[in-house]
Amino acid sequence: MSIFRDGYEIGTAAIIYGADNMPTPLGVFPILEKDAEHISNLYDAPMPYMLRLTRDGVAIHGSDVRYGYATHGCVGVPTAFARKLFAATRIGDQVIVTNGKRLSMGQSIVG
Repeated sequence: MSIFRDGYEIGTAAIIYGADNMPTPLGVFPILEKDAEHISNLYDAPMPYMLRLTRDGVAIHGSDVRYGYATHGCVGVPTAFARKLFAATRIGDQVIVTNGKRLSMGQSIVG
């Protein structure tokens, strides 16, 4: 994951993402909600420093990021990074989820 402010990269982190049967959606999403101590109501699992991206439960949140791990569609980042990201973002900030390909200015993804 790369984090940008005013066109400059200000942070990066390794991530985990949705398993093949529950992929992470691609697209441009506003942050809808922030909750530092969120617990998933679907999986009864902690989602620290949660930044909700969709109304159906996709979020960025702190996770145990290890090779071979996956989520149920969320973007999991190391918890220490999630804490910093939580502090640096506001509701309404846009998040672009891509498949690793760069976007040019003004281009968006339809997912």
